[in-house]
Amino acid sequence: MRSAIVFVLLLGMAGLFGVLQTNRKLAVHRSQPVKGKTGTGVVAPGRDPSGKVAATKSGGRASVEAAPKKAPKKALPPRLSRPLRVAALGWELIAPGVVQNGGAQPGPSSRFSKERLQVHLMAFHKMEELEAALARGGADLAGADIAILPMPELCASAERLRALSPQVFLLLGWSSGHEAFLTARPGALSKPPRAGRVVLAAPRGTSAAFLGLFLLDLAGVGPERVTLLDPAVAFPAAPEPTRPARRPPPHYAALPRPTPSGLKLGDELKPLLTTADLHRLIPVVAIAPAGLLKQHAEALAAWGQVWMAGIEEMQRDVPAAARQVSALPQAPPALDLLTGLGQLEPASLPENARRFGLSGREPVTLEELFRRCWVLWRGSGLLSTPLPDRAPIHPDVIATMVRVYPTLVEAPPAPARASARPPASAEAAMELLVGYVPSPRPLEPSEALARIGFLAGVFERMDIKVSSRGGLGQARALVQGTLQRFELADPRRLHPAAHKKGPPLLLEVFATR
Repeated sequence: MRSAIVFVLLLGMAGLFGVLQTNRKLAVHRSQPVKGKTGTGVVAPGRDPSGKVAATKSGGRASVEAAPKKAPKKALPPRLSRPLRVAALGWELIAPGVVQNGGAQPGPSSRFSKERLQVHLMAFHKMEELEAALARGGADLAGADIAILPMPELCASAERLRALSPQVFLLLGWSSGHEAFLTARPGALSKPPRAGRVVLAAPRGTSAAFLGLFLLDLAGVGPERVTLLDPAVAFPAAPEPTRPARRPPPHYAALPRPTPSGLKLGDELKPLLTTADLHRLIPVVAIAPAGLLKQHAEALAAWGQVWMAGIEEMQRDVPAAARQVSALPQAPPALDLLTGLGQLEPASLPENARRFGLSGREPVTLEELFRRCWVLWRGSGLLSTPLPDRAPIHPDVIATMVRVYPTLVEAPPAPARASARPPASAEAAMELLVGYVPSPRPLEPSEALARIGFLAGVFERMDIKVSSRGGLGQARALVQGTLQRFELADPRRLHPAAHKKGPPLLLEVFATR
């Protein structure tokens, strides 16, 4: 009896155990991902397909899996496989690059290095040295890829550098007071000699000589009538022992400022005009061989962006920039650098676009300045070849800079220049500086407007009287047409007038006393 009861109990317990096993909910086992290995198309537990961290419930607790670390970005290669070498005609012209580079060689905080450029800087005193550096090229330790210099010096060396085909690709600034035109006679340019040779004491092939030839040409003395005399011969500091008789003094002189040492000018010579009066006549430009521009346009655009930012930064503390440059080997004292930096006016990227002729409303373009410079150098005998069909102006780098660095275009508006406007009839209160006779023959309207606009653009701070033999109405029409054709800094400086005798169109430059 007892064994039967035990058998029934065991059988019931076995049945109950089978029912419990049948209705039990099994927990899902999740495998852990293997570290360092991922499978294509497999989503790790605790992570959704987008890669975000997700919480999973296991045993009533939430577990969060850490996201894997992102791979570091691959460094971009340098823009050039070698250093970019930059040379300038004067230490003050490389000051913005020294500020941005942390020295003549790349410093630890060089902004050029951040643009993936290794820039090396050097400066020369003579144009022959700069030409030799360009001929060697940037692959040479003593060579140069880019040269910074005034445009008249570039034009004067064009025949020697013809094989390199140097191109102007960036306008960096303007000479403002570094060159002066001197004379001992009042009214020297309003009534110049109408015949015979005229002696101009000026160093050949320099911006000072170009200023002198330009002003004399405006006054009616063409370059073929001008004899260029070495200033060291015209103004010797000590008389020559073999020639006691002193030669006649030159009619005019055009010299850099301050006056070079070793010259004795005398008290009779006084500055009549400087490039501070014609502050849009002598541009300071950056040039490079045509081959380099074609192969590495974006690298030169990056260089130009950093350089122009250096000009802006230097303007905020010019003495500090002068001290930094003067600390370089063979650099002049800081005071001399301050003088040179004070005679430079920077150019912005929007002005570059205008001077390269991209706007179509600028009367003084780099192409027009190059053309006039070539004509004057050839007329004086410095050049012997005809004017090129196309000026060496390369605007593609400017277009690249505008596209890649749009913040450079957002330049602050220039401050308005306050200037008194004298009445048109009050000529007694004005001093005639230059009497400009454009042509003895009647001019086409477009040619007349171009000449008026160019003169007004160069003499931005002077008053110009536009006289027409056709009467006051025709003069007013010429002034109005010039203002519609070109964008001038101060339109009120053009004064229409009439004359009965003389050339069809007479332009005169006045200075308010």
